[in-house]
Amino acid sequence: MSKNELEKIWDCKLDLPYREKVEELQKVLCEQTDVEVEHNNGKVLYPTFTKYNHYFSDGLYIREMFCKKNALIFTVIHNTANPLFLMKGKVAFSSEDGVEVLTAPTFILTKPGTKRICYWLEDSVIINVHPNPDGLTDLDEIEKKMYSGNWEEYDESLKKDVWVLLEHKDYFKKLENEKNK
Repeated sequence: MSKNELEKIWDCKLDLPYREKVEELQKVLCEQTDVEVEHNNGKVLYPTFTKYNHYFSDGLYIREMFCKKNALIFTVIHNTANPLFLMKGKVAFSSEDGVEVLTAPTFILTKPGTKRICYWLEDSVIINVHPNPDGLTDLDEIEKKMYSGNWEEYDESLKKDVWVLLEHKDYFKKLENEKNK
């Protein structure tokens, strides 16, 4: 499968809103293939073809994922905003704008309520950085806070655009304005 093939699946005749389209495609592909879904009965599923490392620090949880070329994954629903860093490789993923491709090194900002279909075009390494204000180290507890497995358990009030860009030059203008008050 290539980006074009993921685009063909994505652009199929399903005239549905993004959320419903992802769920329908997940249902159909899971019935027809051995696609891995990252959530299983309230617990995140770590596919056998991937490797994960988990790092904990004051206020942060970092998940490092190693994924093989040609893997197709449906992600969980993110409850919290977090940056995703693609350190190595290339991945095609679904978004409300269609299919996008990320090539390392790069990053994207994930918003609450995000669920993606990901197809790995190359062996890849991804790092997610999550807020962890309670200092949790139990993965089951972390996953309950940070992810939802279905839309019924997702709290819709979490879905908001939480990212603000403040360019470096604007930062210094802000400091100067505060100083002059």
